[in-house]
Amino acid sequence: MSLRFGYLTPRQRKYWGLRRSGATQAEISRKMGVVRQTVNKTFNAIDSSVSKALLEAAQINRIEISQVDPEKGFLLGRSPSLGMDTLVTFSERNGIQVWYRCEGGCSECSWRRSCKQKLLIEAADRGIPLPKGAEEMEPSKLADILFETIMERQL
Repeated sequence: MSLRFGYLTPRQRKYWGLRRSGATQAEISRKMGVVRQTVNKTFNAIDSSVSKALLEAAQINRIEISQVDPEKGFLLGRSPSLGMDTLVTFSERNGIQVWYRCEGGCSECSWRRSCKQKLLIEAADRGIPLPKGAEEMEPSKLADILFETIMERQL
């Protein structure tokens, strides 16, 4: 297993995806063919693994942590060395991703296309509405929307 997928097995990632899509424990129990107690235990194991992965990503990137939510798959913090707010996300399709809140500079970056694709996936997986023409936006603007929406949902 790797940090990229939060130390989750493929089966645990399936449970994660079902929970993120809004399925109840009873619905997941039926779909996965297990009792609800198994679903509950699996969620406890998933939350522990996702938390560990988010915290490890923060440590690797020297991020000062302000908030962690393993159930929703994110960590908010700040990179003192870069002087930037930081968001670490976990999702079924993207795995662990680290986002820095910065202004522009995306047009010269070799990661531009990859970042944009991952940000669009992240927004879709989290049910974050994007403005018309979002596919043409710079990744830094998409990241701003992701940061703002996740922070607003925590209030």
